[in-house]
Amino acid sequence: MLLYLLVCGALVFHCRVYSFALIALLVGLSLFSFLPAVEGQGTAFSTMDVFDIPAVNGSIRFSVNGSYTNAFLENDMWIFNNLTLSGSRFSGTLKFSAKNCDVTIHSFTPSRATSNSTYSSCSIRYTVESDAGEQVINLGGDPSRPSHYSEWTVFNQDSVFFGEGKTWKLLPDETVIVKGLSGRLTVMRYSYGSFVDDRAFYLRHSVSITTGIIVALTVTLATVIKLRSNKKAKTVGDA
Repeated sequence: MLLYLLVCGALVFHCRVYSFALIALLVGLSLFSFLPAVEGQGTAFSTMDVFDIPAVNGSIRFSVNGSYTNAFLENDMWIFNNLTLSGSRFSGTLKFSAKNCDVTIHSFTPSRATSNSTYSSCSIRYTVESDAGEQVINLGGDPSRPSHYSEWTVFNQDSVFFGEGKTWKLLPDETVIVKGLSGRLTVMRYSYGSFVDDRAFYLRHSVSITTGIIVALTVTLATVIKLRSNKKAKTVGDA
């Protein structure tokens, strides 16, 4: 695409009026390409970073890189604000505690409200190395709109589903406590609405915006070529 834009710019550079319009479009496109990087600013972390919880003999790490605006340990629970994992288009607040175990988090989809005030599904997938441990998880649900435990499920890598009450339970503040399970686990709240993409407008409609810019450049180039052809034809006719 960049080569295409440069070629277009070279062809119409000598035409002042249309060159100005093209340059304006190119500048807009350049700014557009940098905007996601500005929005994504935060503290980056890698798979090598470990978030220890010394008081309860636990630790958390991630199997993918990511970023957050801030992260801190409070009451033996790590709180990650605006957590975004590589490969995911969602970000949100994750509260996670690992007691007597080491946990590796693989994916995170936060809880979020839809336009009709229902809540979309949320989930986290992680691996725990000790079946004697306990994980305390909050995916960002609204405590003022508590869900029912029937809306939640916990299962492992073998698609074994665990019943609420024995190995996990849901607290009134939307926190899930998982006990005595090991392996790769998924904690999920079922969807009662579609996912909400709350990214900025230019990110949600990036394809449409890019297509519109390309169409505008193409029309500009075609117009310039047509005007030059008409001018040459008129010059030849006058001669």
